[in-house]
Amino acid sequence: MRPAVNAASAGSLEQAVGRVLRLGITASSVCLGIGLAMALGGVAPGLARRLLTTGLMILLATPISRVAVSAVDYARERDWLFVALTLIVLLELAASVVAAVFGVNA
Repeated sequence: MRPAVNAASAGSLEQAVGRVLRLGITASSVCLGIGLAMALGGVAPGLARRLLTTGLMILLATPISRVAVSAVDYARERDWLFVALTLIVLLELAASVVAAVFGVNA
């Protein structure tokens, strides 16, 4: 049986997810902005490329982090059905990253 979700726990999940999303978008935007400015200005092309790559990786990792935070919060609430469902989504995301990195064709 699934425990009742109270307003406080739902609010804490929303706050945690909001923090993760804000942090990810901010860090990504800073890296992308500085990297783009450096690339357009012709300053330290190697560093500019690393900043642009880092910004993109952070941007791609942000939704994955959101799913991981949700799984932890559901586990803390002992909502095992949602823990299982969230972990399935996390595994699917991880499988897609592995497939993309290693070039697995479907």
